[in-house]
Amino acid sequence: MQPKKTVTLSPVTKTLLPKYLYRQRFLLTNKGRNNHINIAKDARIIGNSAITIRQGHDNQVSIGKNGQFNKLKIDINGNHNQITIEDGVKFSGHLLIVGNHLYIHIGARTTAIDCYVLARDKSVTIGKDCMISRGIEIRATDVHKVYDLDSNERINSAHSDVVVGDQIWIAANVTISKNVTIANGCIIAAGSFVNKPIETPNCMIAGTPAKIIRQNVRWER
Repeated sequence: MQPKKTVTLSPVTKTLLPKYLYRQRFLLTNKGRNNHINIAKDARIIGNSAITIRQGHDNQVSIGKNGQFNKLKIDINGNHNQITIEDGVKFSGHLLIVGNHLYIHIGARTTAIDCYVLARDKSVTIGKDCMISRGIEIRATDVHKVYDLDSNERINSAHSDVVVGDQIWIAANVTISKNVTIANGCIIAAGSFVNKPIETPNCMIAGTPAKIIRQNVRWER
């Protein structure tokens, strides 16, 4: 196993970073306590990347070995949250958690050119060996709340985590909304809006809202 650099943050920490990250313009901001960051020694993080814990405690960030990250933004606002990036991931984008007891998990060897992931009401899992293009949004929330005028009950709450399966190809400018699970091996066409679970593996999905347009397919990089 490749050894990992461990950074244990204190409320006033601004500079507790390995020397190899200083040279790569990596910014760390922590406004909490008992927050822990584990970064594999050989992870390459460039392009004004940053980890920001705006407030909260007992949060964890783990970045695996052989990763390559450009303009990576990790942002946590809350308590007892976890962001895990497995080995061999290449990722550019923004990972944001707002709330408590939430997680974002990115599986091994997944690649993303420009991906925004928001875990707010629920958590987000992206499987291994996925290929994610640019202009991608994956959101386990609607962000803004909508209420019924008569009952005053919220009508757009998230009731389940967003789970993107293994070996998913997400083409450019796709949005994946709350309560969505996507089965392994699927292809999501450019410009699609996915707002319902896709339970059939190895299918092609397209449209707004997205639907299955072909089944029994596979893809290669």
